[in-house]
Amino acid sequence: MTDEIAPLGASEYLCYRLLVELEASKSSQISRSKFHRLSCITDRYLDSELGVDIGFPRYWYLYGEVVDEQSLDGRFYHAPAAKHWNGQRYVPADDVSDWDFVVDDETKSRIETAVGRTVQRFERASMEQIKRYQHREHIPNEFVRAYSDLRSQLKRVDLDEQYTLGDFTPTEKPTVEFVEASLDAMAETYPREDYPEAYHLFAEWEETVRLLLDDDPDYATVEAFLDSFVTMLAKVELRFHHRQHIPDERIMAWEDERLEVKDEFAGQLADKRRELLASSRSFNLTGTGNGSDGARRRLVGSHVRNESR
Repeated sequence: MTDEIAPLGASEYLCYRLLVELEASKSSQISRSKFHRLSCITDRYLDSELGVDIGFPRYWYLYGEVVDEQSLDGRFYHAPAAKHWNGQRYVPADDVSDWDFVVDDETKSRIETAVGRTVQRFERASMEQIKRYQHREHIPNEFVRAYSDLRSQLKRVDLDEQYTLGDFTPTEKPTVEFVEASLDAMAETYPREDYPEAYHLFAEWEETVRLLLDDDPDYATVEAFLDSFVTMLAKVELRFHHRQHIPDERIMAWEDERLEVKDEFAGQLADKRRELLASSRSFNLTGTGNGSDGARRRLVGSHVRNESR
């Protein structure tokens, strides 16, 4: 007796038709990020505008909504290495056709309508335009918006010259002021009741970033530190609270990972604080530079508070 292969379903059909239509439109090669974001946008339209819930597995992760690929049968696509960027490009499988999907005709028709709408609207859009649309229409809350805006600013700005790349016009405010304002917005909008697991880590991270901003800040370090925080937040909070149709076994695997991720990030925070404290002590010994005495006092005070916990 041979094992039967389960048929491809509606979620796979949505992704397959999207890849087929994007490829037929002669748009640029489909990156992993584009595949994920446009698949989620298509499912949201299918659900909210056409009234069809196909059980599509998606969740918010890092800076956008993604497909839970592990919950899909991957026979409908290939993801070879891309030729012009580091990563993968997504293409529909050659040996799969519409007939391989066990989906009723009406649902197929609705899916095709949703896919057609997405392709018509976004086939020529850049990833930046797609991201802006997703953030404008689907972002979970103002806290996620605040940290996403901060990352966008850090990505766009020539951090040495304070110019916006592309048009070379001055930014509206110095980068340090924008970062500080973003931190204020994040502190004000943090959904403590919804994200309790990560709150104390956020508070320590936010305080540490403010210490990084003293004197002559290294914005590349600030950007990397932001990404490390958001990665922790995504694994500890975001994917649990902003998800649709994720199987129980996947959620259980996330739960198993939660404590390890928190401990790892807490260790990174402790290492960064020790590094800043050592730098502050070295500064005091050499007596050089134009540093802020108040900043160094805050650093020592925060270090003492955290060591006493």
